Amino acid sequence: MTGAAPAAPVPVPSPAPGIGVLEAIVGTFTKPSETFGRLVARPTWWLPFVLSVVIGTLAYAAASPKVDVERAIRDSIERSGHTVSDSAVQQRVAFMEKWSTAFVAVFAIAAAVFFFVVSLAFWGGARVMGADARYAQLLAIWAHSSLPFVVSGLISIPLFLRERDSSLTQDQAQRVLASHLGAFVDDSAPAAVRALASSVDVFSIAVLFLLVLGFRRLPGLSKGAATWTPVVLWGLAVAAKVTWKAVMG
Repeated sequence: MTGAAPAAPVPVPSPAPGIGVLEAIVGTFTKPSETFGRLVARPTWWLPFVLSVVIGTLAYAAASPKVDVERAIRDSIERSGHTVSDSAVQQRVAFMEKWSTAFVAVFAIAAAVFFFVVSLAFWGGARVMGADARYAQLLAIWAHSSLPFVVSGLISIPLFLRERDSSLTQDQAQRVLASHLGAFVDDSAPAAVRALASSVDVFSIAVLFLLVLGFRRLPGLSKGAATWTPVVLWGLAVAAKVTWKAVMG
């Protein structure tokens, strides 16, 4: 009597192959789901991080000279309900103009810090929802999901460069790239309404869509949790922005 035939070995799925930095950037727009799967397997994030900081800083540097600083200061004072002398306003204008280059450097540093803080928030949210995720994986997901913001910056730079210096109010500057509903809301609308409308942005929606695809490739996370975790975190950020505008004007 012969013994039972040995059970066939269970095939072990091979891990997703790594991905090159340029291939990952192109794949984010052409094959996002597959790209995020490979990024989760072998995270890389440095190139989109550099692009985000550099392009964001260049867009800020292009936009800043186009804003009428004196008018912006006077509008801010008026909205706060205070009264300030003309000499005090001129002192503030002189300070802003003197340190304009330093503000660009500060913006670059803030953008870099913001990148890591947001990644940390997403990593914490994923872990709370049960994902078996490393911080490097969330760095890779956020870095590549935020690439639509890089596209937004690239588009906005020439739009700002064609404007005359000191020709725009702050509200007008935010409408140069009319990619959000706030661009079509009247200036007389409450600040909170304008802040909420500006959050409904084509590029922000694209980023949120990519985040969901990236979260769905994290091990241990259900599709429902992968969808709602970035959506809820984005909603909290919008709520904080609207609340701030409602309080501060």
